[in-house]
Amino acid sequence: MDQSASKYARRLSLALVLGMFVAACSSTPGKPPGEEPDAGPPPGGESDAGPLPERDAGPVVEVPDDGGTVITDTLAGTLTERGSPYRIVGDARGIVRIPKGQVLTVEPGVILDFVGTPRVTLADVEASAPDSVMNNQDGRVELQVFGGIRVQGSAQKPVSFTSSNPHGWWGMNFFGDQSVGDGHPVFEHMIFEQVRKVNYNGDRDRTRGAMWAFYPGPVTIVDSVFRNNESSAKCGALDLMFTVGSRVENTLFENNRTWDIDRFATEGSSSMAGGGAMCITHGRDSVVRGNTFRNNVLRAFRGSLKSALSPRPILTWPNAQNIRDLGGGGALHYFQPNNDLVEKNRFEGNIVTQGPAAAIYLEDMGTRALTLRGNEFIGNQAGSGGVVVCSRGSGGVELVVTSDNLFTNNTVNGALAPNVSGDCDTATR
Repeated sequence: MDQSASKYARRLSLALVLGMFVAACSSTPGKPPGEEPDAGPPPGGESDAGPLPERDAGPVVEVPDDGGTVITDTLAGTLTERGSPYRIVGDARGIVRIPKGQVLTVEPGVILDFVGTPRVTLADVEASAPDSVMNNQDGRVELQVFGGIRVQGSAQKPVSFTSSNPHGWWGMNFFGDQSVGDGHPVFEHMIFEQVRKVNYNGDRDRTRGAMWAFYPGPVTIVDSVFRNNESSAKCGALDLMFTVGSRVENTLFENNRTWDIDRFATEGSSSMAGGGAMCITHGRDSVVRGNTFRNNVLRAFRGSLKSALSPRPILTWPNAQNIRDLGGGGALHYFQPNNDLVEKNRFEGNIVTQGPAAAIYLEDMGTRALTLRGNEFIGNQAGSGGVVVCSRGSGGVELVVTSDNLFTNNTVNGALAPNVSGDCDTATR
């Protein structure tokens, strides 16, 4: 075992502290929730529902200093706690794969430490430096899923996907039809953290979401934690694309960040659509239930044609430039929702710095595309719009917001935020 492995646990602790510090600093705009006026009753009248329960930050899993199993090319078969931690290095291109026709099963208590190679330090990530890993991607390992995956942790022994190499993990990516046929992906009692899928000026693709599931079938995620992940496009932690019947339940999304670097932007471009924690795009029949979305942040920059990053304004729709991708949900973004349900979730302290949706952004809506039921929205912040923003409705009733949704202390530029805004027609039942 490389002697530098003994330092991994200390680096992981440092990275976690730094990530939480950044998220905390990013959440300072506007007044504290206790000083803001109450947003009043939700659309449709008063609610008799009580507050949703608080959720803790989940267990802290320390990566052992030594021992374990090194993985350089293929992940398949069954990973047991006895062989843990699994040090995921990847091949010469920084890739490890679950091959087509094979299934990866991960048992309770397993730690997958995506260390990559070489070791990346915080000094290596200055965006303006020509040799920055933000530009050349050296040192980060990517998990590519072509086969099946079943993560089977337990409440006492969750499975941990992490990295003790700061900026060392590029995340998990599925590949559409190529990933179908070996069993639908299931994640139970999982911790998914420390992904750094940031790509300021480089040419590495699949920058959407720490876990990007381009998968035409159901993805199931329950009783899990997504925390301290960063992405440079669209979705900080999770991107479900083209999925059908997916379920995300009883899961915590906390301190995830989307910087949303548009690599192909030109001067004057202002397009951006994404979510600080999660996106569901081009799919249908999904259920997002019983989750907590807390302290997730969405920011936008221009700078793909130069090393230095510069802020860019976000326009609301309609606009003279006819730019459509204007979104920005501090927590959640939907594109073309279709019979989707968001139920009994808690959205708290999420931020979009310039965009129009403090919590949820809905784009390109069909008839009764999405239902919001029994959710709680507390202290979310946006630069424009409201708490839930609907863009480009179809002309029918696109959004159903039941009367048991609670809206409290949400702000737009420091002022009381509308509960729902945009151009969609909304029904209360």
